[in-house]
Order: sequence, then C-alpha cells, then structure tokens
Amino acid sequence: MGCSMIATLRQAALALVLIVVGAGAGHAAQVAPHRAAYELTLDRATSASDVIDVSGTMDFEWADSCNGWTVKQKSLMTVGYSTGESAELGWNLLSWEAKDGLKYRFLVRDLQNGAMSDQFKGEAALDGPGRGGRAIYSVPDKKIVKLPPGTLFPTAHSLKLLENAEASHPLLWEMVFDGSDAKGLFGVNAVISPQQPQLSGGKPSSPLLATPSWRINLAYFAPEGQAAVPENEQHIDIHDNGVVDLLIIDYGTFRVRAKLTKIEPLRGPAC
Repeated sequence: MGCSMIATLRQAALALVLIVVGAGAGHAAQVAPHRAAYELTLDRATSASDVIDVSGTMDFEWADSCNGWTVKQKSLMTVGYSTGESAELGWNLLSWEAKDGLKYRFLVRDLQNGAMSDQFKGEAALDGPGRGGRAIYSVPDKKIVKLPPGTLFPTAHSLKLLENAEASHPLLWEMVFDGSDAKGLFGVNAVISPQQPQLSGGKPSSPLLATPSWRINLAYFAPEGQAAVPENEQHIDIHDNGVVDLLIIDYGTFRVRAKLTKIEPLRGPAC
C-alpha cells in the first residue's frame, strides 16, 4: 500500500505544483511566483478503508528562471492504519520547464520510513507545438518513452485548464507527460466547475488569494487502452493567478486533504 500511495500522492503533488507553474505561460500580468506551505490531513474515510489517520506537510517554491519555470517541492506524511501500524512517506521534486512548452526536466525522489524507495530523473522534448517527441529517463534505468502527437507537458496543460476555466468551458481531455513514475504519461480528464465565490474563512491572509478561483476535478488514466476507471482522482481549487489553495486526493476508500497554511510572493528575476 505504501509504494502505490506514494506514487499517487507524488502525482497529485506534481499536479498541484505544475498547475501553479502553468499560470505564467499566457497570463504574464497575473504571474504569481511564490513559496507556499500546506497541511496534510485525512479528509474522510469509508468503513472499507484501512487508513484511519493522516498527518504531514507539503512545501514548495515556484520561481521564474527567465527561460522557464523552476519548482522545488518537499512533502512528508505519516499514515496510520487500522492495524495500529504507521508509515512515514515522503517525496521530493525538482523540475524545470521551458516557457515555449517544448522541453521539460525532472528529478523525483520517494522516501519510505526515512529511506529512498524510488527515484526518477530525466528530460523530455517535443518536436514542435502539437507534435510528438520523447522522454529519456536516466534514472532508475536509461529508457525512452515515446510521446504521441498532442502530448503536453504540465505547463501547457495547466495553461489550457486556466483558459478553459476563464472561458467557462467545463471539459478538457489531454495526454500529459509529467515524469511522476516510470511511464510518466497519462490521459487526464478535467471537469471545471463555475467560478467560486471569494471566501476568506480558514485561509491565510494574502492578496494572492483575493482573486477568482475554480474547482477543477482531475481524473488520471493509463495511456494504454480505454479504461473506464481512472487510476486516481484529484480535486483542486485554483485562482486565476495560478495559486492553488486546496488539493484533495481521492483514493476511493479515503481522501487526503492538502490545505494552504502559508504563502508569500517571490520576486521575479532580472532577466
């Protein structure tokens, strides 16, 4: 359970972080590079779940690097089971993505009870907008993943999500490569709810949160075949400047909530 849970949590963290990154590509006036902290808790669990408690933190920093965006992200979570046992799960991310959406580099490390359990490192490139390309993993084993035409990296996908939200287009389906596991390629179905009212209750006080936001439901599918059931689902509240103030990771029998507790803006580079 631990390894598969880390994989899903890692992908969810990447979704959160890289949706934030995506705000910059076509929303130059609204770019919000920032440093944020989230509290991880058990949102809810059914009687069929063996997970009875979740606690932890997720910290990340997104910065403009002139020719792209860089992300530093670190998470640590303790999971309590109905057997009385517990496990400490962690994951770290470093990534860079070109502003034209055609190149992507990533390093992801998973931790379980203080020891590294998985590591993924590599780079990917597309042959042009709307065209295919390939991802080359250097860790754990050197391999090539073919990216079909139309594949998006997380920034380009995030930009489309925000554009659809602002245009009140509720549905989006895309193939996305994020390097979050040995495949790194997923079909992502997004359902975008209408704009949410601006509520400040329970949130940090920051001008970054005083903007319109939307709830986006994301379902991740394996790239092979036409599976009817997604591998995992996430629910994200995102502002029009790209800031995410809530992430819910749905495992079916239980859900993990990542709630924003601290946020501060970052100064842009002198390019």
